[in-house]
Amino acid sequence: MFEAHLKKNVNKNLKVNEKKPELKTPKVENKRKPPKWFYAVPFLLPVIVIILLEFTLRTFNYGRNIETWIPYHPELPGKLVLNIEVASKYFLTTKGIPSSIFDPFDAVKKPGTFRVFVLGESSAAGFPYEPTGSYSRYIRDRLQLVYPKQNIEVVNVSMAAINSIVIKDMLPEILKQDPDLILLYVGHNEYYGVFGAASQSLFAGNKTMVSAMLYLNEFKTVQLLRNMFNTVSFWFKGKGKDNGATLMARMASNNLVPYKSKLYQAGLTQFEGELSDIIQMIKEKNVPLIMGTLTSNLKDQPPFISINEKESESADNYFKLAQESLKNGNAVEAKKLFIKAKELDALRFRAPEEMNDIIKELAGRNQIPLVDFESAFNNESENDIVGNNLMVDHLHPTLHGYQIFGKLFFEAMEKNNFQPSAEKINISDEEQHALVVKNFPFSRLDSTIANYRLLSLKGDFPFNKDGKSKTLLDFVKLTDYNDSLAYKVVEQNYYWELAHKKLATYYLGQKNYTGFMNEYSALIGQFPYTIGLYEKVVQVLLESQKYSEAYSYLEKYYRLQPDAFCTKWLGTINLFNNNDDLALRYLKESFSFNSRDAQLLWNLSGVFVKKKDYANALLFVNKCLEVERNFPGAAQMKMQLEQAK
Repeated sequence: MFEAHLKKNVNKNLKVNEKKPELKTPKVENKRKPPKWFYAVPFLLPVIVIILLEFTLRTFNYGRNIETWIPYHPELPGKLVLNIEVASKYFLTTKGIPSSIFDPFDAVKKPGTFRVFVLGESSAAGFPYEPTGSYSRYIRDRLQLVYPKQNIEVVNVSMAAINSIVIKDMLPEILKQDPDLILLYVGHNEYYGVFGAASQSLFAGNKTMVSAMLYLNEFKTVQLLRNMFNTVSFWFKGKGKDNGATLMARMASNNLVPYKSKLYQAGLTQFEGELSDIIQMIKEKNVPLIMGTLTSNLKDQPPFISINEKESESADNYFKLAQESLKNGNAVEAKKLFIKAKELDALRFRAPEEMNDIIKELAGRNQIPLVDFESAFNNESENDIVGNNLMVDHLHPTLHGYQIFGKLFFEAMEKNNFQPSAEKINISDEEQHALVVKNFPFSRLDSTIANYRLLSLKGDFPFNKDGKSKTLLDFVKLTDYNDSLAYKVVEQNYYWELAHKKLATYYLGQKNYTGFMNEYSALIGQFPYTIGLYEKVVQVLLESQKYSEAYSYLEKYYRLQPDAFCTKWLGTINLFNNNDDLALRYLKESFSFNSRDAQLLWNLSGVFVKKKDYANALLFVNKCLEVERNFPGAAQMKMQLEQAK
């Protein structure tokens, strides 16, 4: 009923064939379309803003300068050194970034220069003996000994906690500096080093993202955003848990890498890829390269963390079995068990054996000379097992161990003819090594600093596993001025250079000239181009009438920058020692710098008297009297020479 009623009412309102009104469409005026660039503005505007922001930040030197090289010192123009802040490009949030040992080199390479770059991690940098204890310093000193007429530059750019990723990123800038040789020792930090497979980095193990991040880190805008993020994080979280922790503890935290796990394999894959890239980059520039196998402490470093569910298969158990085998006289079996214990250590600070397999395979495939440090250190060790005899911790060599590194690298350079072109001195290899070790610029203060660094390292994770970090003063008692200065260097960031100068001054006050010379030798070893250091030590030794001791410093001074002072004293000391020809050579050279030095003129007169050249002797004694009329003995000498004439 309802539907019928509805249809009836609807039909009633419809008119058949009713013409619908015609709808008129309003005319729309044709408007001009906006130009194409108009549509690009929303996309270009942010880009323009970012470019302007980047330009502004660079103009006002915002943030850290992460250029690879910076000028060395205002008083030494024309020299470069690795930027102290370059590591901030890689250590994005870590406090207390590492740095190199600051080896300077000429911005424009001089003709005849032999330039070596040393690349690696903390072992290559020389921890805990840096800056003066690195094997690169042994190589530099031996090259300078063997090739005294060649300009030698050994530039160590190694840093703690870096790895093959960072080295590859730095390599283009290194290759631009025209190296004659590169020495590479790398592989221990592939897991916990910056961006390593087991590191705390967000992009760990992702090669593409790491490459992108390294590229973006070049921009100041990215620094600004990162600093803003870190500031906000600090507000919400407060001080990070790594505050005061060692770099080793901060980089690893507690990330475990079980043997043969995916993370373990990721580290190997990463290392093989990065090392292969490094080799190819160096080969493309036709730069000679020498690599080394990795060595570590097997006998005296227990596993950091043992995680195997079966006690019999744990790293700790294998280490105990190794100790028992060694005690029972089975050294061969003990060595195998020590290696097994290291391989099962889940806190992978020591590189696995497969890292060395990769190094050997890539070196062989690319015909790269290889120094087998692993075998060499075993051969130097009792029972062919490396321990505390050559290691100070899990993988860093002793000072003697670093000198072995330097010796083996040097021998590989000779074997492969990667050497300077200048004439060699005629001295045996054994004598060369002995002289370098004897004169190694490493003082008692350096030794104490190294010991304190080690104690500080071992007071924290992973050496100290009780969860409470120990301070240096928990281990040592400061007994003298040397100890106090070492403590300030390690714990209070006191300048290494200033500590050595302070101690040298203290020794001088005690008339301890040996101690004084040791500290200045260390300073000169670290700052070989600073003339003021040579002047200071020579002045002190001359005033103390220690002429033979002064002579060696004068020779170094002369090679660096001949002037009136050093040539005068080289000539004078040779005159005292009856080396008349050498005395005359240096004194005449000094005269060319300064012809108005009465003492010099008197000495020249004296050397001509000894040579029975009385005419020249009279000439120079007259010049002496012209400069200083009452010079002691000159008038009497003149009378005698005139009579002899």
